[in-house]
Amino acid sequence: MNSAKDTTTGTHVRDTLTAELHAYNRAFSELELPWRWDADTYRSLRDSAPDNDCVSAYIERSHAHLLRVYDREFLRNLVLATKARFHDSHLA
Repeated sequence: MNSAKDTTTGTHVRDTLTAELHAYNRAFSELELPWRWDADTYRSLRDSAPDNDCVSAYIERSHAHLLRVYDREFLRNLVLATKARFHDSHLA
């Protein structure tokens, strides 16, 4: 009985991760950002980003030059707002 429960939980976690990842990648595309995360990148960012702030961590690691022009919070909020639209439409 426990193994069936664990399998269901594992499937739910995988599905949630896939939905989140898809929403991030659609947001990047809509914002015309040349970014694409795979599952390993997303997991790594989630595991290492302070307060699970994956977007800020990614910008700091891979696109720090953007911080000379844009405020980190502005970029993060722009991506997260766009991602939320895709994530919410996926759940509807």
